[in-house]
Amino acid sequence: MRSPGIDLNLLAALDALLAERNVTRAGRRLGLSQPAMSDALARLRRHFDDQLLVRVGNSYELTPLGAALRSASAAAMALVEQTFTAAPGFDPAACEREFVLLVSDYAAAVLGPLLIRAVRQAAPLAGLRLDRLPADCAAVTAWSPTCSFDGLVLPRSVAPAGMSATTLFDDRWVCLAATDNPAVGGGLTVEKLATVSWVVHQDMRTHHPVLAHLRARGLEPEARFSAGSYHLLPELVRDSDHVCLIQERLAKRVAGPGLRVLEVPLDLPPVAETLWWHPAHTRDPSHRWFRDLVATVAHGLTGAPALTAAAPAAQSCTARPPARTLTPGKRRNQGC
Repeated sequence: MRSPGIDLNLLAALDALLAERNVTRAGRRLGLSQPAMSDALARLRRHFDDQLLVRVGNSYELTPLGAALRSASAAAMALVEQTFTAAPGFDPAACEREFVLLVSDYAAAVLGPLLIRAVRQAAPLAGLRLDRLPADCAAVTAWSPTCSFDGLVLPRSVAPAGMSATTLFDDRWVCLAATDNPAVGGGLTVEKLATVSWVVHQDMRTHHPVLAHLRARGLEPEARFSAGSYHLLPELVRDSDHVCLIQERLAKRVAGPGLRVLEVPLDLPPVAETLWWHPAHTRDPSHRWFRDLVATVAHGLTGAPALTAAAPAAQSCTARPPARTLTPGKRRNQGC
């Protein structure tokens, strides 16, 4: 049902203009001439009673309304594409697309090998790419028009805006130290935590919930040294008088000669590794199959039942049974 006064033919033009911020580039994106795109922009300006794009120097910028419409237009186009490229049936054995997960080096080490093995067994023609997480995970928005990934694996505490989610597995924090580190002889105490030198993951220097928890207990770790990878932390404390905070599952993998795993003498919030995805993919059969596969692999790490999925903004809801009648056609990656 169409509302009076709404020309749905302008949706693609609106999305292209807001994304490109340039009439010529927007026209090339849609295969339209510059006069045709200029006409579309004029019609959109009349419809919204707003300029949408304004010239600033040699370029164009979005008006406040244009910026507000950016995410909505991208979401609408994603749903339209999903609707009109639908095809019946989904067969994992015949799927040739590449699934893309953005993960930390910790999640890649703990989950990656098992997930690769599972994809290879269930969908031998499909691919899996594990890419780095962006520097600011919380700034990732579900409606980004450049969203070329199937999901992110990162702690629930980060909570990217507008994403749907399901918790995969929990982990806990431990400390690593050199076996001959005299500062932690006999184990760690709260008093030692307050005086020992730390090497931390760079996220813990600013906004990390563990850091907030320590500060709430009156502790301010001396963290003058940091690294951008959890895998680097063990080597940076080996043969030193520093300690590092690291996830227990990863610590068990990397702790070897010269290192010892120590209990943290505080109740720190657990690591709740979570799969986040674009809500437009929720009913996509190939994506649902992949999410189920990731959850099954994660279940194998803990032996616990798979946790219930969450709706956008991390609101709890009941997971629906897998759909079997619709599947998307080709996306940016190869279709199934």
